[in-house]
Amino acid sequence: MNFKSMTVLPVTAVLVVTTSMPTMAATDVQKQANAEKIIHSAQNVLEEILSDPKTQIPSDLLEQSQGIAIFPGVIQAGFFFGGRRGTGVMMLRQEDGTWSNPAFINITGGSFGLQIGAKSSDIVLVFPNRDTVNEVMSSSFEIGGSVTGTAGPVGSTAIDPTEDYSKSPILTYARSSGLFGGVSIDGSKLGFNQGKNRDLYGLSITPRRIFRDPDLEAPVVVDSLRQVLEESETGTFSRF
Repeated sequence: MNFKSMTVLPVTAVLVVTTSMPTMAATDVQKQANAEKIIHSAQNVLEEILSDPKTQIPSDLLEQSQGIAIFPGVIQAGFFFGGRRGTGVMMLRQEDGTWSNPAFINITGGSFGLQIGAKSSDIVLVFPNRDTVNEVMSSSFEIGGSVTGTAGPVGSTAIDPTEDYSKSPILTYARSSGLFGGVSIDGSKLGFNQGKNRDLYGLSITPRRIFRDPDLEAPVVVDSLRQVLEESETGTFSRF
C-alpha cells in the first residue's frame, strides 16, 4: 500500500504542471483577440463613414491630417449628468507620409445637461496639425478650452480652399444611434491604454515606440485598417 501512495504523488504533480501552462497561454491569446476585435470595430466604423456620402470625411482633408483616432461604441449614460467612456485606436502620420501602427487610447469624460437614457456613439477625431498630436502624446489630454474639438466637414466633394483646417486643433465626427442627437466632445479626456497595447503587441511598450518603430511586429488586422485609411485619403476606397 505504501508503494502505491508513493507512485501516485509524482504523477499527480506532473499533471498539475502540464495542465496549468496551456491555461496561461490561452489567456494571452484571448487578450490579444479582444484587442484585435477593437481594431476590427474601428475599421468597420471608418468604412461605414466613408461609404456614406453624407458622413464621408473629405479625402484631401485626410491626406493633410497628422493623426486620427477612431472610437467604436463609446457609451454615454445618465440622468441630468452623462458619463462617457470608450476605447479606440490612434494612428499618426509618419515622416514618409505613411500611417503608423495603432496605439490604443481611451476617451472618458462627462457633460452636463438634460440627458435621459443612454446612447452609444462612434467617434472619429482628425488631427490636422502636429502640435495637437504632440500634446496628446505628452500627457492625459482634455478637449476643450484652448484646444477645442469642432465639427469637421463632410461630403465627397473637395473641402473649401478658403478654409485653413491645418490650424484647427481637432476635427470631430460622430455617429449616434441612441436616444440623443449629436455628441458633446469638449470636456472629454484622452489617455493611452497601456494594458491593451501590451495585449496586442505582446510586450510592455510605449505609444511613442508604437508610432515610431518601423520594425515593430503587428497582427495582420493592423494592415487591413491601414489600407482602408490609405485608400480613404487617396479617394480610392470602395467597400464593395
